[in-house]
Amino acid sequence: MSLSEDRAPMHAESAPKRLRIRKAVWTGLVIFCKGILALVITVALWVVLTPYFRLDRTYDGDYFRNLPEHTVDVIALGSSHIQYAFNPANFFAETGYYSYVLGSSCQPFSESYYMLKEALKTQHPSVVLLDVFTLLPQSQVCYADGTYYLAMDMMSEPVRTEAAGGLPKDMDFDTKLSYTLDLYMNHGNWKRMNFADPQSILNTALAKEGYSWDMGYVREQPTILQYTPLTTFAVTETVTLSEEEKLWIDRIADLCRENEIHLLYLKTPYLENQEDANKLDAIWKYLDEKGYPYIDFIARAAELEWFMDMDGDTWHNNTWGAEIVTRHLAEVLKNNGWLKEHKEEEMMELLMKTGMQKSARDLLSKSNINIYRLMEEGAKYPCTILFRYKGNEEKSSIGEYENQALNDLGLHHDFLNHKEEDYYAVVKDGELLKDGNEPFEMTLSDHKITLSEDDIKVENASVGTPGELQIVFLDDEFSWINPLGIDYSSRWFWKNGCDGWNCG
Repeated sequence: MSLSEDRAPMHAESAPKRLRIRKAVWTGLVIFCKGILALVITVALWVVLTPYFRLDRTYDGDYFRNLPEHTVDVIALGSSHIQYAFNPANFFAETGYYSYVLGSSCQPFSESYYMLKEALKTQHPSVVLLDVFTLLPQSQVCYADGTYYLAMDMMSEPVRTEAAGGLPKDMDFDTKLSYTLDLYMNHGNWKRMNFADPQSILNTALAKEGYSWDMGYVREQPTILQYTPLTTFAVTETVTLSEEEKLWIDRIADLCRENEIHLLYLKTPYLENQEDANKLDAIWKYLDEKGYPYIDFIARAAELEWFMDMDGDTWHNNTWGAEIVTRHLAEVLKNNGWLKEHKEEEMMELLMKTGMQKSARDLLSKSNINIYRLMEEGAKYPCTILFRYKGNEEKSSIGEYENQALNDLGLHHDFLNHKEEDYYAVVKDGELLKDGNEPFEMTLSDHKITLSEDDIKVENASVGTPGELQIVFLDDEFSWINPLGIDYSSRWFWKNGCDGWNCG
């Protein structure tokens, strides 16, 4: 038998085998491709469907992303401590610069890093302020897994997913999975969807229009009008920061340095305890070691005349305390030259000026009887001032400081060298509308104003209070009013201290 004849049967036998192999390979490839396709479709559906199941999402992130791009000069990060303590309207009144509070309740320190990454998508601030409360032991009373989700819910993709990857190592797998693939967490919301109104379901995934008119700031009004010195604690134990805490401190600092942003760590005033004082000391020592700047408002509370009760409660600043904190931060940033060239933007101007009007109501309210602070704020914030002064050279208690403060309000009178002269005036937003040494009437915003020798009236109704010197603060729309009367015999009223108030 020839060689070719010997091989012929082998060819006949191997051909079907090769066909079977090719078929198996092809079948495998088809199955693999189908699997990949199924996976891609699943992931795509997951990504597409997920937003429709976030029925209770926060819109704070949307409001921030709606701002005109590259207009925010200063961003404040952290927990509710910074949300209540930093008021962008106050900052604008002091500097003319735009700022925003991108905080969230109990914002975990690691999430502040990702919140900044989110902010840098649309903004490039000159300065970042970061409150360190969530590094302190007391913050653990509010710590729950939900605080991570609350912060992440303000972020957009891909930062949101990246933030999920930075969750604590000791967090259980199921919770991490819920955050990373939050349809897994929210899938049960289908029971609450209104299928009779499909548009309502579609709207769930849409970005919310509008703005935070307080620029992320949260207002709290004073309730206890009492000056109580803030309790402070001496360090009793040396503690050290964990490697993870140092990691996030450094990562935030590095991110700011890479983007040429000045970073200022701080702790707003609140009622600390001994454990917090020890931990805060460890934080400041680490920041000193690394050369990172910071401000301890607890240590500076007495110097800045920030008082418990009058300016805040055990955790949060009220509107008066926020003005003190924000004013000091504005001074520090200006003095250090950290605020870069500023560009005016129409929408941002409207937001800031609206915030200033709301802040004027808070700072110049009837509750505030500190005439020094009222005059100082009345010179900065939009308001109308009705003024009546009965000259008396012998009894007048106006000194150099008071004379300057009254002039800063927009009053054109020398109360030092002409104490004997009567003076009447109406000022609106720092502009003197009318004044003189004789009583007069005028109409302002369709309201009749009467300044007489013994009273101040609006629409023939008395709005003054007894006293030889009367100042009436009211808003430009006449929606609120704060009348003050000063009797020259009550000289304590001109003292910048506790006299005349309930001092704790």
